[in-house]
Amino acid sequence: MPLLASLSILLALWTGQSDGQPAYAREGERVEQEFRAYRDRLNAFFTSLRSLIDQQSASAAATLPRLQQQDAPPPATVRFGYGVLPRIVDSLPPANPPVSVFSYSWPITDGYIAGENIKIERAEADLQGLPETSTGEKTKRIGDLIIEYRKLLTNQRTIDQYIQYNQFWQRSIAEDRVRFDQLTKVYELLKSDEANVAEAIREVLGKPAVPAFIKVDRTNADRVVLRVPVYTDIEDEEFLAEAKRAVEDLWQAMDVGVSYVVELQFRKVPPTAQRGDRIDVRVHAEEFPADGAVLTTGAPTTHSLVGRYIALGPGDLSVRTLAHEFGHVLGFRDGYIRGYRDLGDRGFEILELTSVFDDIMSAPREGHVQAAHFKLIVEGRE
Repeated sequence: MPLLASLSILLALWTGQSDGQPAYAREGERVEQEFRAYRDRLNAFFTSLRSLIDQQSASAAATLPRLQQQDAPPPATVRFGYGVLPRIVDSLPPANPPVSVFSYSWPITDGYIAGENIKIERAEADLQGLPETSTGEKTKRIGDLIIEYRKLLTNQRTIDQYIQYNQFWQRSIAEDRVRFDQLTKVYELLKSDEANVAEAIREVLGKPAVPAFIKVDRTNADRVVLRVPVYTDIEDEEFLAEAKRAVEDLWQAMDVGVSYVVELQFRKVPPTAQRGDRIDVRVHAEEFPADGAVLTTGAPTTHSLVGRYIALGPGDLSVRTLAHEFGHVLGFRDGYIRGYRDLGDRGFEILELTSVFDDIMSAPREGHVQAAHFKLIVEGRE
């Protein structure tokens, strides 16, 4: 082999670039491999625990918390893809302060996995020590292990969503560094507690780019209805009914005797891919008619394009998050800021700052839909 070629290969190996992957993708792949190993370990623990429960007497088993099949880790088949729907869940009660800073990265996610491995190691040790305990003590400890397993499973699902989130946003940052450099400057300004700067930024972000397909019905003087046509290739009628109810329940407000509501009008289009297929969501969304919004699937994590579409990922989707994403379809941008820090070969640290403003676009976890949102949309259509 020529000397120059040999040196090139050695240099590539030394810099970690032999596979041509960017740092964020390479690190993400490493962390996901660790997560898969942890998930397999948790699954094995579940199998051993269920086997032990099956060996107990009927009277002892009757006193234990139920360990049902749905408590098992999700199968390692399709992580995300076309046609994969999330589960719509109730929003958690607000638990964050008015101004909240969140940080996501591969090192942080790696730390979560390491912490869960410590927990499961303790649980495995407790499980292995059960044969040496008395019958009464054994039943109690099995019950404790069932409860611990459920906690581990909940955390496992949360980490899974962190991984999907990291994969999506780290790629987005890498593909549009100029835009995220600007957002990072805004992020730093908002953290500076300069109220005048924050107000100015909110004013800019709060003006919606209202799409032409939204129709404003003001037939009744005391009622304003926003009718939004939504094209979808989702065939699950139950899911669509649940999504429609979640959005319409949250997107309503009252102001000086006038009620403001949203009505979704789903328009079905046939599927264009097989369940689980990996698709380019932006390209896929362009195939839908332009005279309506789009609700589709295939994203690694649920996200939206302002004035155009919502692409669903597989992770649990709270009704408040769905309402926030629908706000993007109406033309609103995020009222919170997503910046980043470059971590070199560890990818990026994603920085989110939720502002003090009490609206659904600034604070998805605890903000509300306000009459001001509707008024801005009406102004944008007139």
